[in-house]
Amino acid sequence: MQAKYIKALSIKRIYAERIIAGIKTIELRKRPIGMELGNLILLYETAPDSVIRGGFIADKTISLPVPKMWEKYHSVMGVEREFYDSYFDKCEFAFGTLIYRSFTFSELPLNQINKLCSGFTPPQATINWREDWYIDEEWINVLSESRDELMQAERLSKQLNLFTH
Repeated sequence: MQAKYIKALSIKRIYAERIIAGIKTIELRKRPIGMELGNLILLYETAPDSVIRGGFIADKTISLPVPKMWEKYHSVMGVEREFYDSYFDKCEFAFGTLIYRSFTFSELPLNQINKLCSGFTPPQATINWREDWYIDEEWINVLSESRDELMQAERLSKQLNLFTH
């Protein structure tokens, strides 16, 4: 049951580090990629690193016109203006998933992921974690604790938390 709340997100190491450090508290994309409130997002750092060593609990996802997103959230984006403008060139809207809380995890390199998760392919953007794939106890703990906090704050309804502790 836990896997339905877990996704892997492809990300460059520098941005994963900024998320873990709390400098980057919004993950930006050109289109919505299915990160929902209370999901555990595993940060799959792209090549040459090819590793999961952190993640975050997704908060709400917002969509704003590109200039408005920069105006409102630039101080927590963890990117420079030049990169932002280049990335969103020719886009009307920017999509941003706010980060509720970030975590570091025991390092899980791609060769180990491949042994533990049959059929794993590094995501282009995000992938849903499969029920038959390895799920680390650290992941379950942060997911459970964070979802409980979100329910207590009445931001997440109880019927969405179907797994036991």
